[in-house]
Amino acid sequence: MKLLIVDDSELLQTRLRKSILEVDKNINIEQAYSVRQAIGLFSSFIPCKIILDIALPDGSGIDLLKKFKIEKPDTEIIILTNFPTSEFKKRCIELGADYFFDKSNLSGLLKVIG
Repeated sequence: MKLLIVDDSELLQTRLRKSILEVDKNINIEQAYSVRQAIGLFSSFIPCKIILDIALPDGSGIDLLKKFKIEKPDTEIIILTNFPTSEFKKRCIELGADYFFDKSNLSGLLKVIG
């Protein structure tokens, strides 16, 4: 499986990568820290799952969610955010997000990945 992690926090990226590989060492993981990097990797890496932050330094993860779902609707997208409000959750789910998690609770996320 190919997984793309899109988040501007290097610490979170490292923690996620380590935790995911503990669950399944066969997952091929690429990482992006910005909208621009994510778009490039989405086209070249072609992930089947994406962990996506809402707030990125050069744009919105919500805009990426829309773009990715239009370009490849079967891509599973997991929103992981520090902004777990009901408004964000509702909007992301309406736009095609498959899951929506608060960054403070990664245990649910790992169940979805593994």
